[in-house]
Amino acid sequence: MLGNLDNHRIDKKPSNKIKLLVSDIDGTLITDDKRITPEALTAVQKLKEAGIHLCLVSSRPPQGIQMFFKDLNIVTPFAALNGGEIIGNDGSVASSMAMKTQDADEVCELLQKNDVKAWIFGGFDWVVFDRNDPFISHEKAVVGGDPEIIDHISQYKNRIVKIEGVSSNTALLDKLADQINQKYPDTVKALRSSDHYLDITHPKANKGFAAIELGKQYGIDISEIACIGDMDNDIPMLEIAGLAIAMGQSSERVYRHAHFQTKSNEDNGWAYAVENFILPRA
Repeated sequence: MLGNLDNHRIDKKPSNKIKLLVSDIDGTLITDDKRITPEALTAVQKLKEAGIHLCLVSSRPPQGIQMFFKDLNIVTPFAALNGGEIIGNDGSVASSMAMKTQDADEVCELLQKNDVKAWIFGGFDWVVFDRNDPFISHEKAVVGGDPEIIDHISQYKNRIVKIEGVSSNTALLDKLADQINQKYPDTVKALRSSDHYLDITHPKANKGFAAIELGKQYGIDISEIACIGDMDNDIPMLEIAGLAIAMGQSSERVYRHAHFQTKSNEDNGWAYAVENFILPRA
């Protein structure tokens, strides 16, 4: 269903004025084969001309986000690791939310007991426990490098901002998300970022927090921020945004938090959203 979904957001109507767009990357800004389309690049230029800032937010680590800056011709603040790291436009870390060591240990143990691969992220670090993990080759293109391989989480001494649970069993990831959220209601939050990835972070390390913090970089209130995304981990920003847009392929669970639903990421939905929902509110 393409178009107005205000009936899902009866609590708050869409803003008539937008100064900042906070955008997810995978499944949103880029196609499934990780391309930025010419139409999306044109839309980025139109945002600049309209005076609307563009900031990226993703479950990717920092280097996996910065790799798009050249094509987009932007150098703006961004949020990595699902909002766990807020990076300023000068590359400095504006904020970082690490998990408690004991929580991280227990979560990794739970994942591994269920035959789910566990990856650790913190800053620019990517750490794995199994060099034969079949998902690593795909992630290398996203991260832009190779992981560090360790035998046990105790060997990692830096801050743990995100644990990624990786499995081809989506139903299992959903089950584990429920278990984790029930066991650690105040210290850990688990949300799927794709069919195969479960993001596990500090509760405040979410895209809603990220959208607010990115707005502060420009002195812009969340009421004048548009957010666009496609997955469960985008819900925290969609439910508070002044203008919330769900991608066309999003589940009902996601788009019920949006004011509008655009086309899919394979059908230039990001560019369509900019043209039809954001630029008219410049």
